[in-house]
Amino acid sequence: MSGEKQAPLLELQGITKIFGGVAANDSISLKLHRGEVLALLGENGAGKSTLMNIIYGIYRPDAGSILVNGQKVRITSPKDAMAHGIGMVHQHFMLIGRFNAVENVTLITPDASWSLLKKKQIRASLEELKARYGIEVDLDCPVEQLSISMQQKIEILKLLYTGADILILDEPTAVLLPQECEALFEIIRHMAQQGKGVIFISHKLDEVLQISQRVDVLSHGRITGEVETAQADKDLIVRMMSGDNVPDMSGYVKKPPQEEAALSCAGLVAFDDRKVRTLDGVDLTVHRGEIVGVAGVEGNGQDELAEVLAGVRRATAGQIFIGGKEMDLSDPAGFISSGVGYIPSDRNTVGTVPDFPLYENWMLRNPHYPKKRGLTDLRAVQAQAAQAMEDFDVRAAGPGARSANLSGGNLQKFILARELETEPQVLICSYPTRGLDVKASWFIRSQLTKAKERGAGVVLFSGDLDELFAISDRIVVLYRGRVVGQLRPEETTAQEVILMMMGGTA
Repeated sequence: MSGEKQAPLLELQGITKIFGGVAANDSISLKLHRGEVLALLGENGAGKSTLMNIIYGIYRPDAGSILVNGQKVRITSPKDAMAHGIGMVHQHFMLIGRFNAVENVTLITPDASWSLLKKKQIRASLEELKARYGIEVDLDCPVEQLSISMQQKIEILKLLYTGADILILDEPTAVLLPQECEALFEIIRHMAQQGKGVIFISHKLDEVLQISQRVDVLSHGRITGEVETAQADKDLIVRMMSGDNVPDMSGYVKKPPQEEAALSCAGLVAFDDRKVRTLDGVDLTVHRGEIVGVAGVEGNGQDELAEVLAGVRRATAGQIFIGGKEMDLSDPAGFISSGVGYIPSDRNTVGTVPDFPLYENWMLRNPHYPKKRGLTDLRAVQAQAAQAMEDFDVRAAGPGARSANLSGGNLQKFILARELETEPQVLICSYPTRGLDVKASWFIRSQLTKAKERGAGVVLFSGDLDELFAISDRIVVLYRGRVVGQLRPEETTAQEVILMMMGGTA
């Protein structure tokens, strides 16, 4: 009947999921309507990922129901989820790099036929979806040759091709430039106008206020707040998430660095894992008590530069000096013993060993962990790790907990605590706040500024220009493996930095 209220596109009723006696989701209920963008927010470890994995069929709930268009459904796998019109774009894309968009979509079709006729049909469908939703992407180029934003568009096209009406976007802007974010938002608006429902997970509150119609807040596995976006602002959302106001870095007063160089490099050349030359003669100096921010579009050599400076990737040419001492580029242990701390961009498999307990991860990259009669003093190691967890507010069952069981924010704080324990003279930080909530991001940044004030030279790789402008003394721009500019935040603008990141001249 025309007077009947339309059932929600997706409804969760009392969803509960328990791991090891801890409720990751505790009787969660929420609704998503057609044509709506629902922002789902919460601190790291609040239960967002668990909830999304339940909706998408990766986990099964211990209690509760899922309804699609008012009908109760049973979802036991991603295949079930897709059959009910639910799709998810993960933070790490599920694409085959050597295949183009048409071939990647072919993989998810029921018969996975590689006939020319089938490929033509898929191409025609993708072209129609591109036009309908305003998605510009090359369907013929191998995925590995496309930018991150273009790969993301292919992931969205895949979901639209399957007929998904419910789309879950998990931290979709974490690796995008500002202009790429705006292009993504236009696609999201098109999808909502076509009657799709979008669950948008992000820690970037400006984006949430820009793109969503409604905000749900998760805390400790429960929905603790809901607000119409039109009635919200950043302060309100932060209070809903954490129960208090989180200070920003706007009041941070930068102290001038010392004259002595903590780190310098000249003529660095390096190749990535595909044997592509991604560093092409990098010169850089970082002084004691200085934070140098490194900006660049993804894939312009940032990862390789961070790894080379930390000693975990060998440069094929060039020199690195730590505290005036030239380093042996083939000796990673020498970098550690010379006081180089490293926070890698991959905290889960590079920064830690997932199956190790935290106290064993505590000993990694630490040449001075406690020993007794020449043997590892595990009791003292555990005590050290426990104290660091308390000091850095790392929330876990204890130093014996597996690192794989920690949320991203807690794991990142643990890695930071480990690297700062030895008071390094150089700290290489690769995207340390990516995917972290407001509170955890503020904590990480405040610790970096404290390290700088103790005299460390900090190299901060980040895709967040607000972060770079807030705490960097200088911003270095990388383009095609070269330093194309060095700017002081107080003397430039974000627009100038972005122009240089794209190969232009400020």
